[in-house]
Amino acid sequence: MTFRNLIEGFHQKDASVHGGALAGVDGLVVEEWQISPESRDLAALCAEMAQFFKESGRIAGECGLGPASELLLAGEQGIVLVRKVTEDYILLLVADPGAVAGKCRFYLRLGARRAKEML
Repeated sequence: MTFRNLIEGFHQKDASVHGGALAGVDGLVVEEWQISPESRDLAALCAEMAQFFKESGRIAGECGLGPASELLLAGEQGIVLVRKVTEDYILLLVADPGAVAGKCRFYLRLGARRAKEML
């Protein structure tokens, strides 16, 4: 199984998941997948979300929540979920705005665990 297969598997389980990527904490994409036609620049999204994830980790630490492990950003056109895989990698999912966030979080948690095993 490849990281691409892992991400595509989320869409096969839930059509509201439109894509995702495994990226380094520096924001550089290792592997990505999204439905056709490709409507989002996942490389740019990973770069931005990696920085946002770092900053949310700093805020969480300062507020006594401990290190950040997951981040959810909801917008009018969709939701983005990010989860730490290791100290060096994050997993990102993009879904419809009507997606069930809890279900996407569950897939993300399972995917992060699987990605960690594959690294």
